[in-house]
Amino acid sequence: MNDALQNGKKWGTDGNNGPTFSHVRNAVIFCESEELTLAEEPIEDPICGGGDESIELDGLYSGLQSGRWIVVSGERDDIEDESGNKVRGVEAAELVMLAEARQEVKEILPQEATGYYGYGPAGLPDDRTHTFIKLAKKLEYCYRRDAVTLYGNVVKATHGETRKETLGSGNAAQRFQSFTLKQPPLTFVASPTPAGAESTLEAYVNDVQWHETDSLADLGPADRRFITKTDNDGKTTLVFGNGQQGALLPTGIENIRAQYRSGIGRAGNVQAEQISQLISKPLGVKGVINPLRASGGADKEGRDTARKNAPLTVTALDRLVSVSDYADFARTFAGIGKAVAATISDGKRQWVHLTIAGADDIPIDEGSDLHRNLLQALHDYGDPYQPVALQVRELMLVVVSANVSILPDYQWETLVESVRAKMLDTFSFERRELGQDVLLAEMIAAIHTVRGVAYVDVDVLGGIPEKTTDTDSEGKPIRRVRTPKEIADAASEFLGLEAETGQQPRQRLEVNLAGFEDGTMRPAQLAYLTPDVADTLVLNQLL
Repeated sequence: MNDALQNGKKWGTDGNNGPTFSHVRNAVIFCESEELTLAEEPIEDPICGGGDESIELDGLYSGLQSGRWIVVSGERDDIEDESGNKVRGVEAAELVMLAEARQEVKEILPQEATGYYGYGPAGLPDDRTHTFIKLAKKLEYCYRRDAVTLYGNVVKATHGETRKETLGSGNAAQRFQSFTLKQPPLTFVASPTPAGAESTLEAYVNDVQWHETDSLADLGPADRRFITKTDNDGKTTLVFGNGQQGALLPTGIENIRAQYRSGIGRAGNVQAEQISQLISKPLGVKGVINPLRASGGADKEGRDTARKNAPLTVTALDRLVSVSDYADFARTFAGIGKAVAATISDGKRQWVHLTIAGADDIPIDEGSDLHRNLLQALHDYGDPYQPVALQVRELMLVVVSANVSILPDYQWETLVESVRAKMLDTFSFERRELGQDVLLAEMIAAIHTVRGVAYVDVDVLGGIPEKTTDTDSEGKPIRRVRTPKEIADAASEFLGLEAETGQQPRQRLEVNLAGFEDGTMRPAQLAYLTPDVADTLVLNQLL
C-alpha cells in the first residue's frame, strides 16, 4: 500500500487499467484481541449536598463514619454574572458534619440505557462499588464537581506549641511565692465567658493540679489556687498564696511544674493550605494540610485599647439587659475590636442585631471559635428567649483622589509621604466606627494639618464595598467577597469614570448600618483607607 501511494496511485487501482486487488492480496494486517475497560458516565451536576441528597464519590472509601467532620473545598458553581454566565475562579471551603456513609454497587448498563457498552467477558454488567455520603446540613455554596475535594481526616487545631517545664521548688516558709514562665507568650483560646478567652496554663504541685483564679482575696488557707500577672514584654508570672489567702506551697525540690502552650496573636491567622508540616508526626500520619483558613487570632490588647475598654467592663456587669449592653459586652470580648448593636425586625419578630469587627480588623469566620463562643456567651448572659443575630462587618474601601498645592521651598517627595501617612492614620481602622460616614470636609481638614500644604482640591471621594451581589442558578441574590483583582479593577474604573464626568466630589460617603435588604439581613459597614489596595489613595501635586 505504501508503494502505491508513493507512485501517486490510489489504493485499489493501477492508475490506468481500473481496479486491481494486487495490493489487497499482498497486504498484512496485524491485530490482537484486547479487553477494553469502559469509562464511567461523567456526572456534571454541582455538589450542593444536604438533606436527603447523596453525594457520590469517585471510588470506595472505608472508615467514614457518621458524626465526624469533613471539609468541603473547591471552586464555587453557584455564581452568575449579569449576562447569566458562570463566574469561575471563586474558591470556598466549609466545615460540615457527615450524616451517613454507605457503599453501593454502581452498574454500567448496556448501550440501550446509557449509550455505553457495559458487558464484560462473562456477559455480565461491569459492577463497581462506590461510596455515597449524606451531610447533616446543606452546604452554604454549590461546588463544581470536577474541582472539589472532600477532606475526611479532620481534626481541630488552635494556635500554640505545647510546653512542659519545671518552674522551681516550693518553700512553705515563703509567702506569695512566684515563678515566671520561660517560653512567653502564654496562649489563650476562645471560650464562651465574659472575658472571651481562657488560659492554657496548668500548674502542678507534687503532681497535684492547682487551679488559676482571678484574685487571692476571696481564698481560704486550704485553697490550692494561684493568680497570674503578665508584664509589657508578655512574660507571665504565677503567684501563689500566703497561707491565709490561698494555700502555701509545700516545701520540696523541683516540685513545681507547668504545662502550657506558647504563641498567640495575628500570626496564627494562617491562610488556607499554608500549613503543610508537623513538628512531630503521630504514627500513621504522612502529611497535613489546612483546607480552611484560620481566623480569630488577635494580638494582646494595647494600652490605648485597654484604657478605652476599661469603663465598658462595669457597664453591663455581665448581665445583658439593654441593647447597648450587647455592644459593650462584645467590645470587651477577647479578639473583638468594634461592635454596634441595634434592634431590627424581619416582619415577624424583633432581633437584637450585633455587628462586630475583629481587633485590628482580623478575619472572623462565622464557623470560627471566636464567633461561636461570642454568640453562646450572648445567649448565656442575656435573655435566652431573645433572638440574637451576630454578623461580621462589611468593609467599604474608601477611594480618594486629591490635588495638593504646597508652599514655596517645600519638597513634594517628602511632603506627599506626610500627607499620605496623615490620611491613613485619620481614616484608619482604629479611628473609624461601624456605620460612620466619611465627610469631604474632614478629609480636607486632615490634609491641611500637614505643614507645607497651601491648599487642596479633592477630585474623587467614593467607596468600594468589599462584597458584591451576584445571582445564583435560581435567580436569587447572593453576596460574595470580591477578589483582590476585582477590588483593584473597581478602584481604577471608579477613578476613571469620575475623571471623565468631571463632576464635583460628593460631600458625604454614606456608610450603611445593619438592616434588611432584599429580605436578607445585612451587617453594618465599616469604611476606612487601607494601604494594601493600590489606587485607593491618589495624591497629585497641583502646580
